[in-house]
Amino acid sequence: MVALAPFAHASPPQSVAADSIVGEGADGEERFVVVLTGNTITITGKEIANGVIVIADGKVRNVGRNLEYPKNAKVIDARDRTVMPGLISAHSRYGLGRYNRSGVRGHLSAAGEFFPRDAQRSDLLDAGYTALAIAPAGTGIPGRAVVVRTAGEPATRTLLSPAYLKVSWETPVLRAALEKAKKEIEKIEKARKAFEEKQKKAKKPPKAAKKPGKKPTSQPTTTTAPASQPAFKPPAINKPYQPLVDLIQKKEGLFALIEVRRAADVLHMADVLDEYEIAHAFLLRNRTQTDFYRVVETLGERKARVVLWPHLHRIPYSTERIHVVRALSRAGCEVSAIPASDSAQEHRRILERLAGLVRDGWSREAALQSVTLHPARLLGLEERLGSIEKGKDADLIFLDRDPLDPLARVREVMIAGEIVHEADLRE
Repeated sequence: MVALAPFAHASPPQSVAADSIVGEGADGEERFVVVLTGNTITITGKEIANGVIVIADGKVRNVGRNLEYPKNAKVIDARDRTVMPGLISAHSRYGLGRYNRSGVRGHLSAAGEFFPRDAQRSDLLDAGYTALAIAPAGTGIPGRAVVVRTAGEPATRTLLSPAYLKVSWETPVLRAALEKAKKEIEKIEKARKAFEEKQKKAKKPPKAAKKPGKKPTSQPTTTTAPASQPAFKPPAINKPYQPLVDLIQKKEGLFALIEVRRAADVLHMADVLDEYEIAHAFLLRNRTQTDFYRVVETLGERKARVVLWPHLHRIPYSTERIHVVRALSRAGCEVSAIPASDSAQEHRRILERLAGLVRDGWSREAALQSVTLHPARLLGLEERLGSIEKGKDADLIFLDRDPLDPLARVREVMIAGEIVHEADLRE
């Protein structure tokens, strides 16, 4: 174990420049960064006024008040900031081209599409996004997503590849694809059975022929080493259907993100999902007028994970408002909010839109979790992202006000313990 310098209690430090926050210890020595905050929103616990975040080698070591840290730690004085986890988008096509992919293309991935220009990255960082899931475009089953960081060292930018399987609202396409995947599984099982039968027959010794009128004579016994058994080689699975085979076989970490555009889509999909029982979440295309309020109970009974736009809705063809997001959350759904479009403006407005939903009755805790912890869980990255806890990546954003204040603005962004972006104060 590497010996650490003597510890000191947190005390008012001098402000440290962002480009000098990483410790310069010898090789193998832990590098400590300490952030002093005006308010720390951990997401999983109580908010901490005058908090201290201790970071070692890019991960949170401790968070609280009056904490100890090594004297040689680099200190960031952010006592005029509110600090919280970076925002995460569970579905995005930000800055990417359009194309018309259709049919079953499960073997394709969006991994090769994310090559952001500097301006695009700055827009995402200005909005507070530190990670997003890039989804493939198209209808049917266009392929698998990839989860990336919005900044940082190139070698650490990809967080998960491939990620979830994107599925459109076309129920017949999904049903037919799952039926085809089931046949692929049956093909392998049939081949395995034939292989095992062949091996059993090969193990049986041949019967010796008896000659009449002669007594058997004793023969010296000899032993031979058994021949090695050949391994079963399953027939190849049709590549576009491999992820669907994995879904049916409940491969850990894989799920289908199913896009639905109206309440009827949810009910039709439910029939397929009850038959095949695949891991899934719903992407609700909930425009300002929506009929999703009709399936809140259905989604709540399923404890569905839902990804949606943070709108306050109206019942179609009426002026009656309805808070579908709050209703889904109260029904037991785990809600992840995404920008209402892939524009830079909507990314910057995400916290403002959440604030509007909170003013109309949604809980503050659920709103903030919808852009941090819930998408991290959805993507299978909750051990690394989504909250400020010991052992998690130090992907943080620094705001000049409470995140739900309409005037709040992201001033700095930290990824893996390093400040990677500072807002242009001239804007």
